[in-house]
Amino acid sequence: MGSDVPAYGKMTHKTSVTLCIFDAVRFVFHNFMDCIFHVLPILFLVSVLAWIQSMLGGGFALIRSLLEPFLYAMFAVAWHRYSVLESERSRRGLPYRFGKRELKFGAASVLFALVMSLLAQGLGRFLPQEMALIALPILLTPILATVIFIYPAIALDQPLRIRLFLNEGLKLILSFIVAIIAVVIVISLLTVAAYFGLQILATIFTPPALKVLIFILYNLVIIPLVLAITTSSASFLYKAVIGLKEENKNMPPD
Repeated sequence: MGSDVPAYGKMTHKTSVTLCIFDAVRFVFHNFMDCIFHVLPILFLVSVLAWIQSMLGGGFALIRSLLEPFLYAMFAVAWHRYSVLESERSRRGLPYRFGKRELKFGAASVLFALVMSLLAQGLGRFLPQEMALIALPILLTPILATVIFIYPAIALDQPLRIRLFLNEGLKLILSFIVAIIAVVIVISLLTVAAYFGLQILATIFTPPALKVLIFILYNLVIIPLVLAITTSSASFLYKAVIGLKEENKNMPPD
């Protein structure tokens, strides 16, 4: 399927995070069926892990929490690459691999979650709740500004230039804030529209049928779209701000 990938310039300080998200939305909807094909098998495997935990009890919870980041890494790496590499969009068959990229991506996800958890617990232990709520986003800002570039760099076989990622991420703080506000507004409008849509559907379908319809829409449409748009946004932002080294076409698949 053909894809319209935004042609961004390299290392521009006028990059708009909001526009990157908008381009990601266009890209994902343009490649909607490929998006579904990439996401659904991973969501199925995640649901299998949840089912196993329900059968085995809480003892499996730790194993599940360690496996899930690596399952999502398989999707994220594949979709990062699909978003910006022409060679990946021409591939046939299953889009997933499990090699060094996915291991690094999953390990980074586990490490990031651990850092966030320890940071939140530490602030909650040593500071009053009101001060902790103020300090947490301040301390997380440089971490998030760096991580937003680390994930695409891993997926796209780019060097991990942590200092550069931090500097460029901090320069985009205002743009991130504008993007967050824009996303919140759009989500609020979509929530209102969904509410009225459900009111109309409730007059057409019985309650059990409506629950099934909502389940299908949420799991087969909304979750795949959110995952794919988030991933493509990070890929496009990385390409716009950091830039990509020329793809080594002779490099064997990882």
